[in-house]
Amino acid sequence: MKGNIYDEMFQYVKQYLEDNDGEVFNIGYFPFRKRSEHIKRVLIWTQRLMEEETCINKEAVLVSAIFHDIGYALSLDNSTHAQNSAVLCDKYLKENGYKPDFINFVTYLVENHSNKELMKISDTPLELIILMEADLLDETGALSVVWDCMMEGSQDVQSFEKTYKHILKYSYKTLSVNPMITPKAKEFWKNKQDLMQEFIRQLSFDLDINF
Repeated sequence: MKGNIYDEMFQYVKQYLEDNDGEVFNIGYFPFRKRSEHIKRVLIWTQRLMEEETCINKEAVLVSAIFHDIGYALSLDNSTHAQNSAVLCDKYLKENGYKPDFINFVTYLVENHSNKELMKISDTPLELIILMEADLLDETGALSVVWDCMMEGSQDVQSFEKTYKHILKYSYKTLSVNPMITPKAKEFWKNKQDLMQEFIRQLSFDLDINF
């Protein structure tokens, strides 16, 4: 499967989300967040996580990453988006001549990517673990801090201390534990934790706040 096929898939998903009002996130006031941009970053994270993996169906992981959130085009309900994504993915792959076994595995990955409890189960396929890790790695660390700052910047009342507290509550708290399974993902997450720890330490010092 060549790279341009992945590009075609991504453009299909992006257009489908745009045409069906699924592109903009519905959680709070975050107009700067686009679902297709999240999908693209998750795709990049899967590529990073699979660089040193050999016994894995990389094609299935990449395709599942592209389709994992397309279901928001059918409903903005977070609880049903994975199942809806699997339905749309199944339809696309069948229409484009993919083999049944491949389709079944990819739709399994898509349908289960939100069930992060599966990361703790030993017989969960590595492909699903990596997809879930990639999903969690996006919008954490530095990007999450930018998100917090952009959100605070949209509020009527703004201050450095208020933004500092917001970052502590969300970006910093998200990184309090390391949920990753694969060594590569653990390393990426640890780097994010170290960055966040140092950022908060310096920001609290600048603001003369005890941390």
